[in-house]
Formats: sequence, C-alpha cells, structure tokens
Amino acid sequence: MPPMINNDMWIFNSATGDPMLLDSETGLRALHESFLVFLASTETTVAFSAETGGNPSPYQEFLGGLRVQRTNADAQLRFTEDRWLQLSGRTEDLSGFAERILVTEEQGHRHWYGAPVSLIFEADDYEPPERSAP
Repeated sequence: MPPMINNDMWIFNSATGDPMLLDSETGLRALHESFLVFLASTETTVAFSAETGGNPSPYQEFLGGLRVQRTNADAQLRFTEDRWLQLSGRTEDLSGFAERILVTEEQGHRHWYGAPVSLIFEADDYEPPERSAP
C-alpha cells in the first residue's frame, strides 16, 4: 500500500472531456511540494487522496485521488477500477507532471497531456454546494 497524503483537492470527472484536479493556489503549491518530496525519495509509490463529498455537478463524479508509481516505462495516466487516477512513469516524466501542478488563479488552469487520459489543473477556492455555509 503506498504512503497516503491527504489533500483538500477535488478531482472532477465525466464520461466526456478530461478530468480536472482543482484546489486553491496554496493547496496546489502544497501538492507540488509533496510531489517533489516523493520524487527526491527512494519510494516507488505514493497516493494523494482527494475530497469526494458534495455534488460534482456539472461533472458526473469525484475521483478518490491520485496514485503515483515510479516505473521504467513511458508516462501513463489512467482510471483505476476503484475510481482513482493512476499515474506511472519515469522520474523525469513525473517531474514534468509535477511542474504542471503549479497554477495561479490568474492563470486559471493548465493541462498535462497524457495517455490514455489527460488532466486539467485549476486553481480556485471551490466548495461544493452541499458543503458551503448558507
């Protein structure tokens, strides 16, 4: 079982389009730093959990998080049966992914183009309707 890092990020997914990983600028910087710590370590796997409560509308679902595995193969991002994203690849490919995480609200979003799944990173202080204060 990979080490688990809890985050306040959200990963939205629908049957069409790319999934979107959303967090505040501060949260994305923390995710980036945790990702770099993993890359500098001897660990081969890590998991970053995501929030799943609330209504994902206009998307269909929230994904459980992002699992990362260091391998000797080309980078690949895919959906797992338990509704997580699974990223695998060489350290240098994973480093490129890590750099895409850093997004500001001014920039809006960035894309990481992968196979078979690509991912959108967005900086926003999102709170799903069911969890917002009235």
